[in-house]
Amino acid sequence: MWKLFQVGDQDTEPKGHLLCITEDTDAARLRQECKYELPDGSLLSPSPSSPPRSEFLSSLSQTFTSTHLKDSIIARLGKITAEDIFSSYTRAIEPWFPVVSKFSLRTWSLASWEEVSLDAALLCLSIKLLTMIPPTSSETDTDTSDFKSLYLYTKCALASSEALGINSVLAVQSRLLVTLFEVGHGFYPGAYISIGTTVRAAEALEAYPNTIVTHSRLADDQARQEELSSTWCGVLALDRYLAVESGPYPTITGARAQFFHGLLKPTACMGERHEGDRTEPASVLARFSEASYLLDKVYTALHSPTYEEGFNIEEITLTVQTLSNLQTILIEENRDSLPLYNVSLSFCNIALLLALENGSKMAPTASSIENVNYVASQALVSTVSAVASATLPFTDGTQLIDFDLLPPFVAFLVYKAAAIVTERLLMGSDSTEDEITRLRTLRKFLWVVGERWQGCKRYLEVLNEDTTPRILKAIEQI
Repeated sequence: MWKLFQVGDQDTEPKGHLLCITEDTDAARLRQECKYELPDGSLLSPSPSSPPRSEFLSSLSQTFTSTHLKDSIIARLGKITAEDIFSSYTRAIEPWFPVVSKFSLRTWSLASWEEVSLDAALLCLSIKLLTMIPPTSSETDTDTSDFKSLYLYTKCALASSEALGINSVLAVQSRLLVTLFEVGHGFYPGAYISIGTTVRAAEALEAYPNTIVTHSRLADDQARQEELSSTWCGVLALDRYLAVESGPYPTITGARAQFFHGLLKPTACMGERHEGDRTEPASVLARFSEASYLLDKVYTALHSPTYEEGFNIEEITLTVQTLSNLQTILIEENRDSLPLYNVSLSFCNIALLLALENGSKMAPTASSIENVNYVASQALVSTVSAVASATLPFTDGTQLIDFDLLPPFVAFLVYKAAAIVTERLLMGSDSTEDEITRLRTLRKFLWVVGERWQGCKRYLEVLNEDTTPRILKAIEQI
């Protein structure tokens, strides 16, 4: 059965699935350069409401050491304590992106800033950045400057640590969170550039899970392996996601996809130990890793064929069926939680939308599988409808969004569904009234979520470019 988020009358049971290759024009426009508005004065100068800064830039012309950088970061953190950072991470990041060791964070939270290492201070700064709520349009320019200056400061701090030759698992995790910030707030090409740096930083460590044998205590070694696994899961997931969102270029880690998949298999087993509580970080990470792997398989199949060798349609069909099975499992495991809060479901749904959209556009004569175009089209309508149904409670006033639990990847999922509906409306492929209602719901969700993840505003701008005045007028009618 094809299921997404909620099982209902819209379930379909396709006889087969077929995909085709289409030029991803949406991705091309999403790659357009962002215009960054720099705050007045020095990039690192604080606003009147910020704590006094250390002489960060001026010290660069003098003897600059890791101690200077750490002192500058601590000064930038201001009155925030390590305990505050721990609370922020466990509340607003760990539920959907558990790549940082809670044990390490807890250890730092009991120490003073002077006792924390430089890479740990960098990680704390990145956590503060990612959990910072962006200013609303009604707030002052000073608030806007605070938000952007913290981002620019964090980027400068990471670049300075790199220049000082500092690289560690914690530094890679810092880069991951900054890249995730850029993803959520629509900083392009910042996010696309950052993931390349993050992957290379991780590879430079030459440390992979389940390949390192230490002479330390067993508990310490296990913690080290789990930290490496979670870090690499995060690196791979972001690399794959950004390839899909930016398209059509391959992932940086794609050439070694099977190598990494084999390394991270124990992560899935680690998750099985928490079968009774699927909200445990190990369980979330295990499902997240599998979902991102399947997303990569779909994306690679759509963009890797050559003139000499087309993609294997039977293999892709099996991948789509595996995605459907994983969704069924995820829905069953998370019956007590809202589906949009599940990061693994989001990745599965993005993969299905990509696959079914391509299948629905393929000529019936292009495959030996019967009625593939019709089957893919029907499944696509059902999938898009399910995505819209999942967003409806957040747009009709029956459910408040807990932004702490909402992954930024949901924004692209909803945007992709809205883009498909918009295209079908322009082509006259669907019942106009139903599709207008569906599109209105999806667009309103993006508008609401833009309060937390500003990348939604970028998606709405792209949707507006594709929407005729007639459709826009129909959407605005209540």
